[in-house]
Amino acid sequence: MGRSAFLCELQNEADSGEDSAAFAENRYSKFLFQRESILRNAPECSGVYGLFSAFWIYVGDAENLRARILKHLEGDDPCIVHYRPSGFAFELALPNDRRNRREYLMKELQPLCNRETSHAEKPFTLR
Repeated sequence: MGRSAFLCELQNEADSGEDSAAFAENRYSKFLFQRESILRNAPECSGVYGLFSAFWIYVGDAENLRARILKHLEGDDPCIVHYRPSGFAFELALPNDRRNRREYLMKELQPLCNRETSHAEKPFTLR
């Protein structure tokens, strides 16, 4: 097992009993939504993440948080690009727990781009 995978396992074991404390602590860390910050702060672990500016833009889950957040930075979702996130937050979660945790955070935070139209239709028009 590689160092990154080992650290992910240790963190998942430590976080397995917490409800929203890990995401709450991390969500105000103000990790910048920039390549260097993502590479330095986002682990290559399973978990949930959120993108924000003055409000929550998107909440997602991924097997590899770093890789997924970098994809968003590259502009993979027009809604996220439109709202221009300034920061990100994350929390490690076991693969079996990610979806439920994401759904809970979506209800709590009401992110703009998680509405059903965010990927299927453009939520805005440019003129």
